[in-house]
Amino acid sequence: MPYIGYCDRITPDYAQIIGLNLFHGFRSAVNDLFRGKHCCSKISELLMFLPTAALQTFASDVRDDDDSGPCQLDHCHALDSHSDAVRRLYPRCYRGQKPG
Repeated sequence: MPYIGYCDRITPDYAQIIGLNLFHGFRSAVNDLFRGKHCCSKISELLMFLPTAALQTFASDVRDDDDSGPCQLDHCHALDSHSDAVRRLYPRCYRGQKPG
């Protein structure tokens, strides 16, 4: 915190995020709750990454009987359904080598 003794006075207000859904409206709720002089811009900016970090932390927790594969399938470079990573880690989702 750049201004010790001042910045930390707002941190208890951030307890308001407890119970918010990380995947449905979290970022907009943070923006609504903490804006202008009623926020710490550093904390608020860091919170914007929380849903993505949480999702990626549990991304590999796919049940063996779940045919859907990881949620990022075809939404990131490593988990292209034609990639070696998918072939090795999620063989049921592998679509073979890309044509051409």
